[in-house]
Amino acid sequence: MRLLVEIERRGTLSAAAEAVGIGQPSASQHLRLLEAAAGQRLVERNGRGSRLTEAGALLAARAAQALASLDRADEELAALSGLETGTIHVGASTAPGVYLLPDTLGCFRRDHPGVSVEVEIASSGEILRRLLAARLQLAIVGTEEADDRVELTPFLDDELVGIAKPGTLPLAGGFLPAAELRSRLLLCRESGSSTQALAERALAAGGVEVGGRWELGSSEAIKRAAREGLGVAFLSRYAVAEEVERDELEVFRVRGLSLTRQFSLATLAGRELSPAERAFVATLTRCCAKSADYAEACVGGPSATARGAKSRA
Repeated sequence: MRLLVEIERRGTLSAAAEAVGIGQPSASQHLRLLEAAAGQRLVERNGRGSRLTEAGALLAARAAQALASLDRADEELAALSGLETGTIHVGASTAPGVYLLPDTLGCFRRDHPGVSVEVEIASSGEILRRLLAARLQLAIVGTEEADDRVELTPFLDDELVGIAKPGTLPLAGGFLPAAELRSRLLLCRESGSSTQALAERALAAGGVEVGGRWELGSSEAIKRAAREGLGVAFLSRYAVAEEVERDELEVFRVRGLSLTRQFSLATLAGRELSPAERAFVATLTRCCAKSADYAEACVGGPSATARGAKSRA
């Protein structure tokens, strides 16, 4: 069953076999026995690797849940002996995964060296799909809506702020007139991004039009394009704090646009966290409070004057 889960995670039988510590011939034999027991084909092979059939994906999801329960039992037994062990599978959407999670991982490793953390970063929609498939135990996302099988627990406030090359926008007290966006190219995140979904909803609700849209693959690509004066964008304040502090980007806000949200911890509804997972959540909350203070100092809050405007005043 663990082999089946690893095939879904890694995409090839050989990589899955290595992950569970057996040779490929043994893995093939295990797979044949499992398919015989299930009475259905579970894995399809092609020139690039292996993928699960619909039956294989269904069985892998249930297997991952069962294996996670056994792992939690191991951790709880170890906790009775005063030991901290185990592996946590964490997923995060891009903004918290890139700009918040690394500091948390550093703090957690120092405090809990016996616990391993495996991290996956993707769009919020994809991370939630992996959580539902039991590939992940914990997820950190910026969306406020999820499947009924997912429980969202907010833990950190966020705001999307406008960014542009310094000195290129007619700002007044850190605010940009909405009409100015009609002549500006909007640099966008990919489909499935909760950041982009929030920005699009806010623009539509405010009746704000932009001069055009250019989809880029990551926040880093968007920031580079904005620094070159190619357009404007709306990104998490945590994503741009360092560039604003170095005066590489200028922050702006648009009156009437609601661009606040919360980052949430996502878990399967009704699932009890293991001791190691509870420790990770505590570390995440503590470290993110420090990140919030830093972002506030660099970017300000929703009602604050943008840093770039203050520096020119």
